[in-house]
Amino acid sequence: MKDTAIVERERGLHQSLTRAQAVMIGLGGTIGTGLFLGSGVAINYAGPGVIASYVIAGFIALIVVFSLSEMAVAHPAAGSFGVYAETYLNPWAGFMVRYTYWLAQVIAIGGEAVAAGVYMTFWFPDIPVWIWSVGFALGLLYVNSRSVANFGSFEYWFALIKVIAIVFFIILGLAAIFG
Repeated sequence: MKDTAIVERERGLHQSLTRAQAVMIGLGGTIGTGLFLGSGVAINYAGPGVIASYVIAGFIALIVVFSLSEMAVAHPAAGSFGVYAETYLNPWAGFMVRYTYWLAQVIAIGGEAVAAGVYMTFWFPDIPVWIWSVGFALGLLYVNSRSVANFGSFEYWFALIKVIAIVFFIILGLAAIFG
């Protein structure tokens, strides 16, 4: 059967992350440095109506995540949605889904490094953005080249910092709104 051959081919991976690490990596991946910079610029240009578009986009993302989770329960496989596209459509669709995801991650991580560089110029205006961006990119490369357990621990704590920052910003926003 085609489905079992694909799953067998992808079987070489092992689970090394805890449930808490996986949850925090998921949250931290959605709350990136670019989110803070991008939402600030968007609200500056368009006003608070941007929040409505964020809610709509979040709802669409939630539907996609629920659909993928249903597929993951029905067909647990290491290659996740690349395997699902290959299984239910064809090998070319699986290839395109995998490399489209890779390309999106490369662009997003590059954007995150540039956003971190922009933030650092606030405190160190004499150092060019590109130096900070390259430094953060090299730091990220180093963390990702370590073992999965070390990566999971690092990502857990940094995602926790981002979640706490979001909660703090919401509290500050509500305090500003309600005096």
